[in-house]
Amino acid sequence: MTESKSEPPILDPPIVSPPQSDTAALAPVVVVEEDPPRVSIASVAVEAVVQPITSADLPRTEKVAWYMRPVWLIGRSWDYISLAVLLAVVAAIPVLQLASLGYLLVSAANLAEGRPWKDCLPGLRLAGKLGTFALLGAIAWLPVWLVSDLAYSAQLLQPGSRSAGLWRSAAFVCTGIWITHLAWAAVRGGRWWHLLWPAPIRFLREGWRPKTWVRASDELYDLVACLQFPRLWWLGARAGAGVLIWICIPVTMMIVGQHSEDVPTPGLVGFLGAFALTAIMLYLPFLQIQMAADNRFFAIFNFFQVRRRFLHGPLWHSFAMLSLVVLCVPLYLLRIEPIPAELAWAPAFVFVLFMLPAKILLGAAMGYAAGRQQAGHSPRSFLLRWPARFVSLASVLVYVGFLYLAQLVAPSGLIMYFQHALLVPAPLI
Repeated sequence: MTESKSEPPILDPPIVSPPQSDTAALAPVVVVEEDPPRVSIASVAVEAVVQPITSADLPRTEKVAWYMRPVWLIGRSWDYISLAVLLAVVAAIPVLQLASLGYLLVSAANLAEGRPWKDCLPGLRLAGKLGTFALLGAIAWLPVWLVSDLAYSAQLLQPGSRSAGLWRSAAFVCTGIWITHLAWAAVRGGRWWHLLWPAPIRFLREGWRPKTWVRASDELYDLVACLQFPRLWWLGARAGAGVLIWICIPVTMMIVGQHSEDVPTPGLVGFLGAFALTAIMLYLPFLQIQMAADNRFFAIFNFFQVRRRFLHGPLWHSFAMLSLVVLCVPLYLLRIEPIPAELAWAPAFVFVLFMLPAKILLGAAMGYAAGRQQAGHSPRSFLLRWPARFVSLASVLVYVGFLYLAQLVAPSGLIMYFQHALLVPAPLI
């Protein structure tokens, strides 16, 4: 037998690069750099508004010794008061006040997403630092105010005299020193010891250099960007628009049923409007927070998701709704009489102190239910669901009843539309 010889496999011939000439080998290699893509200011602005809120400056909880806990508690209380004052000032400014609503919804959305309680107030420490700086700056203004008052009195008693001119010059000098002192303290970091000690030697050494103030302007820009004001405003604007879409028709029916004489059956129209508003209010406070958590406008109309969460945490939902009504109803007393524009922030401070905890409880209820739902737990028993439904319904009925009373005593029927339980935490818009 003849053995068949296996032929060797056919291999592809190696690819041999052609030899390069000496001139090509010695030629310099030119690297062509591509131009970076151009980023327009409009795209950056749109991205800053559309992106969801990130808690970049969340308060961190550190381990505190037992003997330092009172000091820690006082510090966090001051941070919370400073935050409330800052939100109240923003809430008193027309148009810009929507950012305060956005912050309240972000605080609640942090808990609705399952984050811990320590992360529910973004920028808490930053608000405390700004409050401390403002307080010490106001205290430093007292001598300037005294000199300015003496200059004004001298001008009234001896107009055009030499002493009045000297007092007026002293007032200008003191004001300039005060402004320079605050600016120099802000450049060094804005801490409380920077306001107490001006560091004159360092000021003479660095205060005249342009790079010092360029660095200060960059840090000021970073501070303003850290506040995320455009995103908060855009979130508040969307939340306000969604609320007005929900309540526009039932509130209009309630107003027509109470004030219109041309309608054949005004009582029936008002009753139907109140019934519709009661049904809407069972879901609308949670729908706002759901929209903030999902960062989608149409999430404010997905009441089926709120209903599913209620099945997993009915007691929490009913307690949050009851707390919202208890905290927002007394505030309608501050909306009866108009408030001077220069004092608009003072009642807004009370509104923020009441409405911020209410929003946080709503977000905590949603976060608890979402946690049970993600863990695969079954809905709560009907023995818990039905009592919770009755509590929520009773709370909403009390709220709608106070809306009727507020409409009777308020100078304008617009109080029915601009409900501080759902919109800006301020007495007047």
